[in-house]
Amino acid sequence: MRIYSTNVISELDSLRIKDSERAFYRHFKKKLKGIGITKVVPVEGINIDLMYIENNNILFIKFMDTNEDIYSILEEELLEVMEEEYINLVSEIKLFNLDVKYNMVYVMPYVDIDDNEDFGDFIQNHIIDKNSYKKILQDSSMINKYLKGENEDVILNLFRFYVCPEYHVIKKEESDRLINKDFKRISFFKDDYKYTALFLSSFQLKKLNSIKYGNTLFLAPAGSGKTTLLISRAIKLARLYPKDRFLFITFNKQLMNDIKNQIHILGKNPKNLEIYNFHGFVFKLAKQFNLVVDYNKLKENFSKYFENVFLQVKNVLKDKKIYKGIFLDECENFNQEEIEFIQGMLYKSKNIFNISADKGKDIKSNLKSFIGSWENIDFNDIVEFNYNYRQTKKITSFINSFTQNILEYMDKLNIDFPKNYYLKTQSLRKEGEQVEIITVEDIEEKIKAIIWEIEYLVNQKGFKYSDIAIIYPYNKRKLKNGNMIYFQYILRKALEESNIPYIYSNDELTNLSNKMGVTISNIYAINNLEYKAVIFCQIEMLYSHGLNEKNTNYEIRSFIKNLNIIYTALTRSIDHLTIITTFSEKNSDVIKMLKDSL
Repeated sequence: MRIYSTNVISELDSLRIKDSERAFYRHFKKKLKGIGITKVVPVEGINIDLMYIENNNILFIKFMDTNEDIYSILEEELLEVMEEEYINLVSEIKLFNLDVKYNMVYVMPYVDIDDNEDFGDFIQNHIIDKNSYKKILQDSSMINKYLKGENEDVILNLFRFYVCPEYHVIKKEESDRLINKDFKRISFFKDDYKYTALFLSSFQLKKLNSIKYGNTLFLAPAGSGKTTLLISRAIKLARLYPKDRFLFITFNKQLMNDIKNQIHILGKNPKNLEIYNFHGFVFKLAKQFNLVVDYNKLKENFSKYFENVFLQVKNVLKDKKIYKGIFLDECENFNQEEIEFIQGMLYKSKNIFNISADKGKDIKSNLKSFIGSWENIDFNDIVEFNYNYRQTKKITSFINSFTQNILEYMDKLNIDFPKNYYLKTQSLRKEGEQVEIITVEDIEEKIKAIIWEIEYLVNQKGFKYSDIAIIYPYNKRKLKNGNMIYFQYILRKALEESNIPYIYSNDELTNLSNKMGVTISNIYAINNLEYKAVIFCQIEMLYSHGLNEKNTNYEIRSFIKNLNIIYTALTRSIDHLTIITTFSEKNSDVIKMLKDSL
């Protein structure tokens, strides 16, 4: 039996591996021929230890470590609760509208159960007691008694998707990505668009279910699936504890919309899971508590007036404990005061605070002295991810080399720069194509190169326009002579003259949006999106291209911010990455680091 996954370490009773459960896996791992999916929550409030699938038969198994003494005292009550749970499960699964065959059994290996007039049929069909368990230990085929019949492949796959949506990630593209080879990808239409659901890897399932109380940090670079894991944990816990409230917070609106889309298309929108970007959440609370918000002042100076609203909300919410669990994504965008405010809304005990961070995506210079605002938190668990599910091996290798070159560059200048600032990843995808850096003479040649690259990708490589993004640091830049160069305007005119459809990236555009052309964007409007092909250009816009021993701390921070802009742009790519520049190694240390990464 291939099991996903048994090495779960959780402090939650509903997710921890029980003694009888561990013994079952140890004994039957080589004797049963099917596939086991652990810690499933098929409907709200009901947790199943194992979903066992063999020859398209489905068996839900729940392990109970109840001993004889406890059972003798609580026999009637216990059987009543178990039967009621089973009836509720059947009732909720009927709402799936699938003609699916399945059964559920309770494994009670430490108890002998006598005949019971009130629960005779339930005991016979849904309980494996000590005596029955011994028979199955001697002959594993005895478990077939509890199977209810084979299901068609389509029904089986859909049922799996419905009962454990948090074990899947949704992708828009017709993808060659396959995270787990034991499970077929599921393609379906929703709201007139086609999507693909991919089953997570055994490593991801282990991390998903190994939930501990208190503070957990996900340290992970781009493409490693940290947002996917946070979404999955949020769905899991909201379904496990339907009477408690949970909060998912992002900093920017684009990521919030992407997460909302993921959960909506997964088909599960738990009413007890709230999803907000930080500013929207503060304004929601201000409205809830009837605080006065002057929107004219917001238009005049958003940052200054928002701070005033935030302080009022903080004062009103002081000592209010609202949520059992809070999930904070891309923590590098938050300051310490904001994190403490969010964390302060958790229950006083048995709370769950999960955050993710990637210093390399700090493109606003939020980190002071390269220290994250989360690094003052006392974490109960720190989880590092090093697998890359997004990019090909060659793109991943290029980015790893680039970040290593940054570390060596800083070291040569004796700059005190954290060795673990950038986290390297190991790609689980195909080899892919080599990253290409194209050097041109001037902006006119650069525009021609961009147009040529798009036509090559579409006409020769089979990409769609919607698969492609053109990314640049800023929409415009003021030159040293005082003139302003409006790169986005120049690019837009060239695309129109070449009859290439394009769209602008904005807060509403997500990875699951239906895009009607090439996406053109500065890095700030696209830093949460991914594309099959990325053309990165206008590195010349960055104001700092090198350092020396005399640079101030401010200049060093500005330089690292520029490198983070490049890192973030590179990590938007999936299969194809091209960099187009007018600079060479002679006038840019940044270009030298990039070319040395090839």
